[in-house]
Amino acid sequence: MAALGKRALFLRKQKGLSLDELAAASGLTKGYLSKVERGLSVPSISTALRLAQCFGLSVGQLLGDEEIEEAITVVRKDKRRPFMREGSPLDSNYESMAGHKTLRAMEPFIMRPPHEFEDDRMFQHVGEEFMFVLRGTVELEFPARRVRLEEGDSIYFDAHTLHRTRCIGDGAEVLVVVHSPVET
Repeated sequence: MAALGKRALFLRKQKGLSLDELAAASGLTKGYLSKVERGLSVPSISTALRLAQCFGLSVGQLLGDEEIEEAITVVRKDKRRPFMREGSPLDSNYESMAGHKTLRAMEPFIMRPPHEFEDDRMFQHVGEEFMFVLRGTVELEFPARRVRLEEGDSIYFDAHTLHRTRCIGDGAEVLVVVHSPVET
């Protein structure tokens, strides 16, 4: 049942719930839920039912006996959801590669960076970032260096490092995967 504890922890974090919030929603104590998540307590079926209800799952899905409908998410090219960072120029855009999957630790998307840096701003966020250049050439700027990547090149970095990206030449397409770790 340690797998149930890890799954409960993952689901709680993905739903953005604190232990206190899950305790209030489930009617269980924070201490007991902590023990379940660490694999120190095995919940009864009635407790598993309560937890499943809090996560919007069946007990079978919570226990891993049934596949969660969105456990496998396919996004066809024409179904990608576009999104843009506020203040981005029209030639900079992003398309979500897993928009329909709500429980995820990674955020994959296609980026088409602008040709010029918008201003002096650089960006940072929690987690790690991986970029793979699908088409064209891009330049990443970090506080102490610039890195030029050609088609087929990749880069992996700690996303808390200040960074920004621009396209060099006729246009570029980059697969970006941002991973934000689930805190324990």
